[in-house]
Amino acid sequence: MEIIFSNSSKKQLKNLDARIQQKILFTLDKFKNNQPVDIIKLKNKDEEFRIRTGNYRIQLQKVKEGFLVTKIGKRENFYMIFF
Repeated sequence: MEIIFSNSSKKQLKNLDARIQQKILFTLDKFKNNQPVDIIKLKNKDEEFRIRTGNYRIQLQKVKEGFLVTKIGKRENFYMIFF
C-alpha cells in the first residue's frame, strides 16, 4: 500500500509545528504497516476516510495505488466544509 500526498496536503503539513508533523507522519506510517489507528469512513463520501491523531485529522481518499492524503488540519477547522 502506498500513501500519496496531494499538493495542498503537503503545504498543510509543512505549515505545522515540527513535533506535530512527526506525529502525523508516524500515524500514517503505522497505517501503512497495517497497525491499528483511529480511522473511520466518512459518511456520504465514497472511498473517503479520516484518521485521528490527537487534535489533528488526516483525510484520505482510496485510489488505485493506495491512499491519497487530501487534507490535514486541526479538528475545529477540519469539519467546517461539511456545514
